[in-house]
Amino acid sequence: MNDIAPTLDTPAVYPTYLKLLCMMLRNHGGDVDAALAAAGLGSWKELAGSDALVPQRAVNRVILECLRMTRRASLGLEVGATIQISSHGPMGYAAVASKDLRQALETVARYVPLRHGLLRFRLRDTADGAAFELFERLDMGESREFVCAVLFATFLRLIEAVVGQPLDTVTVDLPFAEPPWRGEIDRIFKGRIRFGAQRLAFYIPQEVLQHACMTADQQAHDKACLECERLLTRAASATTMAQRVRELLAGREGHYPKLSAAAAFFSVSTSTLIRRLKEEGSSFQELLDDTRRERAHWYLTHTQLTVEDIAARLGYVDTTNFSRTFRRWYGTTPSEVRKVQTS
Repeated sequence: MNDIAPTLDTPAVYPTYLKLLCMMLRNHGGDVDAALAAAGLGSWKELAGSDALVPQRAVNRVILECLRMTRRASLGLEVGATIQISSHGPMGYAAVASKDLRQALETVARYVPLRHGLLRFRLRDTADGAAFELFERLDMGESREFVCAVLFATFLRLIEAVVGQPLDTVTVDLPFAEPPWRGEIDRIFKGRIRFGAQRLAFYIPQEVLQHACMTADQQAHDKACLECERLLTRAASATTMAQRVRELLAGREGHYPKLSAAAAFFSVSTSTLIRRLKEEGSSFQELLDDTRRERAHWYLTHTQLTVEDIAARLGYVDTTNFSRTFRRWYGTTPSEVRKVQTS
């Protein structure tokens, strides 16, 4: 997978999980289209037919809308508890076909970037077993508690599917304070919980790690892992220099790097970066303009920021210059776009 430093605007979340969240919102009487529109993701019809990765910033906005509409603080736990193994694609199939829990967790640790580009897991040996730990590649922001609750319930469900028994000898660290909905956690997990931890972690005794998987199937495991490896290779080879530059620029309003700084970031010379982008039919300035254009339109249609504030965020010192450039992009002015949006 591409390990360029990500931002909240880097496409990273496999859309299946967002679709499941939207279905949960609908079950609780929420307006799915309104939640998606607030995040700049269009409508349910558009999301349902898409396999494109979704930026975490947009997912965060949908999460906040879901929490507001349902008034259910434990919604993340509820979502995680309902996610089926099939939702994890070949990674899920490889995990449940593993010979034992240790192999299942090793499989997840290797392939979870296929499902969420901002998350990494590590299986670390301890004195009496192992710790299965979450590492976040950047701060998830205001949705972190929700995301960790989803992951806690999701992996609890997956581990139980592998070993086929309650996990009352497992200890879990949760990276948030004990919530008012503690009772909801106790209903699905009988082991020990420690709140306020640095990161989400499952501490699993050796005997549980060695527990044979109920659905162990070496041939199925190998086949699913082979598919995961193919997807990893395809993702790596499909990442063009232009895509990498787009990811570098994403989410850096007001602090866009210059061409020389971008080249240094990728450990190439300025001339090499120019040449590689040219070979792909692009240029650094075109990518910067595309990024600014997309963000400008999003800010105008999804926020109440003034045109002056938007110009400043996008690195324009002169608002007049920004308006002139915006007219070149869209054939109209920022004020006219805002007027249409609010009419």
